[in-house]
Amino acid sequence: MLELLEQLFRQVRAYMQSERFDRYQVHSQSADHTTMQFDRVAEDIIISGLIESGQGFEIITEERPAFSTSNDPSYRIIVDPVDGSMNVARGIMTAGVSLAVLSIDEPITPESVQWALVGELYCGTVYEAQRDWGAFCNGHRCQVSKTTQFEQCVAGVNFDGRDTEVLRKLLIERPSLVNVRRSGSSAMDAVYVANGAYDAYIDTGNVLTAESFLASLSIVLEAGGIISDQYGKPLHPISNLSEGFSIVVAGTRELHAELLRRINS
Repeated sequence: MLELLEQLFRQVRAYMQSERFDRYQVHSQSADHTTMQFDRVAEDIIISGLIESGQGFEIITEERPAFSTSNDPSYRIIVDPVDGSMNVARGIMTAGVSLAVLSIDEPITPESVQWALVGELYCGTVYEAQRDWGAFCNGHRCQVSKTTQFEQCVAGVNFDGRDTEVLRKLLIERPSLVNVRRSGSSAMDAVYVANGAYDAYIDTGNVLTAESFLASLSIVLEAGGIISDQYGKPLHPISNLSEGFSIVVAGTRELHAELLRRINS
């Protein structure tokens, strides 16, 4: 299965580097959402590859209603064809493909993901995991950070329409986070925790939708990291891609607990 996911990622990346790619063309637009043409083409590439694989999938993706490639699919796949579309449209070179595969009878949670891939479209870095077999970055086993203290934490934090009170607690109150990063792709920011590039990732305000975090969080879990909602509870099963979530991700239990104490103080 991971070989199939890698193949789909490479095909999308090849399209993004081809003459067909146009970062300005809009596919559809409404008051709430804009779909760029490259989003739609990337999604079409992934769907075509899944159909051609001959394996039965229920496909859940951001840009169209869920559907199945067979009458009795064995698997469910959650697809984010381009996470970081605004970056791509503006020429900022960080964006990812996010793919998470589950058995069709499993609840849609990070813990239930069987295979996951998050691939960076520009540099080509691939994070992937198989449940109970560990997480890997470009073929090398991932190792989460060992940081335990809030004051030493290098964290990814999403600022886009998020809970301003939580942001104040993290960034203004002393002691504050030592360093903060934000790439513009939540899938990439979250998966950076798996390889210790970030000590933690925080996204509150119940804005983040599942296609952006499901694969990343399953990879973090396989690398030994800790995930929860902003109150320390497990994420409840995902029923659609319109519901917003808050997530707190860390490499160690001690740091995760410190983050929760600060956020909920």
